[in-house]
Amino acid sequence: MLVALGCAGKPPTASPTQTQGQTQALTTATGPSDTSVADISLETYPTPGKHAFSADHGQVVVIDAWATWCAPCVRSLPQLQALRKDYAARGVKVYAVSVDEDKAQIPTFLATARVDLPILLDPGGFVLEGKLKLKQMPTTWVVDQSGRVRYTQESFDGNLNDIRAQVDTLLKERQ
Repeated sequence: MLVALGCAGKPPTASPTQTQGQTQALTTATGPSDTSVADISLETYPTPGKHAFSADHGQVVVIDAWATWCAPCVRSLPQLQALRKDYAARGVKVYAVSVDEDKAQIPTFLATARVDLPILLDPGGFVLEGKLKLKQMPTTWVVDQSGRVRYTQESFDGNLNDIRAQVDTLLKERQ
């Protein structure tokens, strides 16, 4: 099912930078799951390397899947950057995972969105699709200190209030 205010899994065939125009009902959140990010490792960008989410054990982590051809991502990523800034002192990690198959589009997109979040790469979204059931962009996961996905939000409704509430809940659990 394609979900609203978001972009379905793959870019349109006409142009990888074109946005898709699906508009259906917003799918928000799922609750706690047994899904873990501990075994996920993705390429870093722009500096070559790998980031293993197992390295974030003990931290609350927010992972956002986005694509350059996804119009809602332009609006959501700056808010994720603000979330990162607001929670950095409390140890919350925020990662933006590009599912673009062509890295060449990423710098222009990030400049337009005015974002400097830590970027990871999952070309085609196959790792996130297989491990976290990614269906569309943006999708945001909130991960607890043990690496377990505790909340998933598909699409973007204009703010990250639900994401912030979930992060606050997990930070209280840590105390």
